[in-house]
This record gives sequence, structure tokens and C-alpha cells, in this order.
Amino acid sequence: MTQTRPAMRAASDEFTAEPDGERPVNATPGTFTLDELLTALDLRGDVPPVRGRTLLSAHGGVLGSQQVGQQVVLAERLTPGKSVHSVSTIFTRPGDSRRPVWIDVERLAHGSSIDTLALSFRQDSQLLSRANLMLRAPEAHLVDRRTSIRMPPGPEAGEPRDNTWMMPWEIRQLPRAEGAQQDRWARITGAGDDPSIWRALLAHSCELYPVPDIAIAEGLMDQDGAATTAFASAALSLTVTFLDDLDVRDWHLFRVHALHASHGRTTSRVEIFTADGELRAQAETIGLLRAARKASRA
Repeated sequence: MTQTRPAMRAASDEFTAEPDGERPVNATPGTFTLDELLTALDLRGDVPPVRGRTLLSAHGGVLGSQQVGQQVVLAERLTPGKSVHSVSTIFTRPGDSRRPVWIDVERLAHGSSIDTLALSFRQDSQLLSRANLMLRAPEAHLVDRRTSIRMPPGPEAGEPRDNTWMMPWEIRQLPRAEGAQQDRWARITGAGDDPSIWRALLAHSCELYPVPDIAIAEGLMDQDGAATTAFASAALSLTVTFLDDLDVRDWHLFRVHALHASHGRTTSRVEIFTADGELRAQAETIGLLRAARKASRA
């Protein structure tokens, strides 16, 4: 997310000559339905490079949340029988959300229980992001140790967040805890029955929460996401680890911890729990957060 955004060029005439597969999925920059997001995420593993669909963004670049979700889905489609255990992504440049993305695939390791892939998202020769993904096959437990917490109030106690920014599903936000911790309940009843898509939606969410949460806590944005101070922000890297399955059609808790912010960078941790308090996924993200640069005079 960037609060100092370049103006979007009109898209209506630009795509008239483009094949359907090359057009952005949504029509309005920065706004999309759950069905449009699912369409963008639902990649198929053809012979690489794979073409990725894009969602028009408000700031003009290709959404990092979209990319990490697509990385999860594509990796699982390329390795049948395995699921993503972790995805670690570095975002290198914003790109152009009006144009399709090409995804290069490199298989780093292959075994009966583990696969490792590297996915590079690019537009022409410009690298947008690079992700390393580790996938696992189902295995019996030698040790079964799980983390759980004492749960906060349930979703009925949260404030509904309708038309949530780039997360078009039910979200109930609890009052901010002391320090820099924000809890939200979420469920995505229209997510379908594909666990690959479920993991992609979780990864998509983990990219979107941390930097805005710090901006709100520090008074740079109000609770509705409107900027009160001109600033620039973006996600620079994201690592998501899936500890166990989680059905996103059920209520689950996102707990976001703002760990550090200085020198124009932020560090946050996201934890995702089931309704009974069991940790099922976690993420670490590094973001950019700095004062908006003044335009230079001609």
C-alpha cells in the first residue's frame, strides 16, 4: 500500500485490442470482488513461463498480496500431492498492474517428502518479485507439539469492517490491545473447497495487514484507512509458514504484532489461530514506511 500514489492512466481504451487472458481481472483500480480475486489466484501449472493474471491496483503497481497468493497456488499445482510449508518472497519493484505477469519456475530440489521451487515474477526483463517455496508431503507425526493461546473475545464482540480494503469478506476487528497488537476475526465463506486457494488467501491477507496497522497506531491513518499524513509505504519482504491446515470458511483470528519501526522500515509478525486458539500459520514481514518525498521543481 502506498499513500502517495501515481495517477492511473485510463484503461478502457488500452485493453480493447488485448486478448481476454491479458486484461486485468477487475475494472476499477483498487476495488475487486472475492470472485475476481479468486480468478486472479487460480493459476494453472502449464509449461513455464506461466502467465499470471493481474488485479488493477490503486497505486498502479502489481499487488504484492496477489503475487504471494499466486506463488502458493502455482507451486502446489506444479507439485501434486504436496502443499506449501513456507513461502519467502522479496518484492523488488512495483511493475504495472495493467499488464500481465510472466512467472519463471526453477526446481531447486525434489524428493518424496520435500520439494523446493523458486518462482520469479517479471514483466519483460523487469523482476517484480522472487519467492523460494518449500513444499511437503503428508507424513506421520514423530513429535506432535502445538502452540495455543487463551483466546480474546469472539467475532461477535468485534466491529464489522464492511468492504474491507482489498479483503472482500467478513472481518470483525477487536479493540486494539496495549502495545502494538491488533486482533481481527475473519472468515471467507465464498472461498470454495480448494485448500491451495485457502492458503493463498491467508498469504494474501498477511501481506496487507502489517504496515497499515503501524500507520494507524502511529496516527498516520485513521481507523477507516484514510491518510492523515502524507507518507509512502510498501511491503518489501514476506515469509509465510503454514503449520497445519486451516479452513478459511470458518472463523479464524489474525493477530498482528508491530515489532519494530525505524529508519524507514517496519518489522511485523502475523499469527493465525483457529477459533479454539491453535496456531495454524504465521508470517514475518518487512515494510517500507517513510515521509512522502516532495516533488522536485522543474
